Amino acid sequence: MNNFIEVIKEKNFLKIWSSQLLSQITVNMINFVLILHIFNQTGSTVAVSLFWFFWALPAIFLGPFSGTLIDLFGTRRILILTNLVQSLIILLYLLVRNTIWPIYSIVFLYSISNQFYAPAEAATLPGVCPKKLLTVGNSLFLFTTYVALIFGFGLAGPLIKLVGPQIPFLLGSILLICAATAVWLLPKANFSKPLGKFDTKKLQEFLGKLNEGYRFIKTSQVVLFPLLLLVFSQIIITMLFVLGPALVVKILGTPFINISQNFILPGGLGAIVGMVLAVKLLKKSRKRYLITSGLFLSSFVFFSLALIVPHFTDAFKVIGQITLGFLAGFSFSIFTIPTQTLLQEKTPIDMRGRVFGVLGFLITIASVLPVLFAATVGEILGEVWMILILAIIVFSLGIFSLKGENVIQRFYRS
Repeated sequence: MNNFIEVIKEKNFLKIWSSQLLSQITVNMINFVLILHIFNQTGSTVAVSLFWFFWALPAIFLGPFSGTLIDLFGTRRILILTNLVQSLIILLYLLVRNTIWPIYSIVFLYSISNQFYAPAEAATLPGVCPKKLLTVGNSLFLFTTYVALIFGFGLAGPLIKLVGPQIPFLLGSILLICAATAVWLLPKANFSKPLGKFDTKKLQEFLGKLNEGYRFIKTSQVVLFPLLLLVFSQIIITMLFVLGPALVVKILGTPFINISQNFILPGGLGAIVGMVLAVKLLKKSRKRYLITSGLFLSSFVFFSLALIVPHFTDAFKVIGQITLGFLAGFSFSIFTIPTQTLLQEKTPIDMRGRVFGVLGFLITIASVLPVLFAATVGEILGEVWMILILAIIVFSLGIFSLKGENVIQRFYRS
C-alpha cells in the first residue's frame, strides 16, 4: 500500500492519471449508450460488430505512423489536442435520432483522434512514474480502466432514464475538456521532444524513425512477445463487447442495461483485488506463473458463461454472473500488469511512442476480422458456440505459455 501512496504523491502522475480517468469514463459511457441504441434498433450482433469495424478503420491508415508522430511532436501536445478534438466530435451524436448509420461515421472520426491519444498516454507513464514504481503505476492505470468502465457503463443507464439520452454526450464533452486541462498542466519540456515545422528533411527523419521503430520491435523478442500478448487480450475483450448484448439478453435472460451491476461492477472489484495481489506477487513470483494463471482462469470464466450459468434459476443466475464477473476482472489484472510492465521496462524512452503506437495499431487491426467472425458465428450458430471458441483459444494459449520454450523462456527470464 505504501508503494501506491508513493506513486500518487507524484504530481505529474496525478495529472496524466486524472486525464486518463476522465477520458476513459467518457468513451465507456458513450460506447454503452451507442451499443444499447444499435442493439435496441436492430437486435443484431452484426450491427454491433460494425460499430467496432468503423472504430478500427483509422488504424489501417494511421496506426503505423501515429507512434512516430508522437515521438516527433511530443506527447503533451498530442494529448491536449486529441482530448479537445474528441470533446467536439461527441457532440455530433446529438444530431443522431433513431437512425444508426450516422453513428458509424462519427465513430470513425472519434477513432482517428484516438489513434494518437492512446499510445501517447501509454508512452507518457514511464516519464511521470519512477522505474521502481512502474508496476504500481501500471496497476493504477489498469485500475482506472475498470473504474472508468464501471462508472461509464453505470452512469449511462441512469442518466438516460433520469434526463434523457442526450445528457451523456454533453457530460462527456465537458469531461474531455477537463482531461485536456489536466494534461496541459504537465511540464512543457515533456518526454519526447517536439520538432516544430515539418519540412522535407523532417519527413525523411519521420520515415527513418518509423522504420527504426518497426525493426526494433521485430528484432527485440523481449518486447515483441509481451506486445503480442497484450494484442491478444484486447482482441478477446473487443469480441466480448460485440457478443455481450446478445449474450446477456438471449442466453442469460437479463436486460442489457443490468449488465453493470451483474457483471461490470463485480469485474471492477475483481480487478482491484487482482491489481493489489499482482504487485505483491511480482516481488516473489515469476511473471510466467502469473500470466499462465490469468489465462487459465479466464478460460474457466468463458466455459462457465456458456455452459453453466445459463442453466441456473434466476436467483442463482445473478449470483453466477456476479461471481464470474469478479473472476474475469481478477484474471485480467494478474495477466495484464506483469505483461505491460515488462513492455515498458524493456522499451527505450525514445522508442516508447513508436512501440505503443504499434501496440494500438495491432490491437485495432488484428481485432477487425475476429470481431466480424465472432458476430457472424454468433448470428448463425449462436453466441454460446462463439464463447466456447474463445474459451478454447484462451485455454490453449495458457498451455502454450506453460509449456513453450525459446521466445517464452527469454521473455520470462527478464
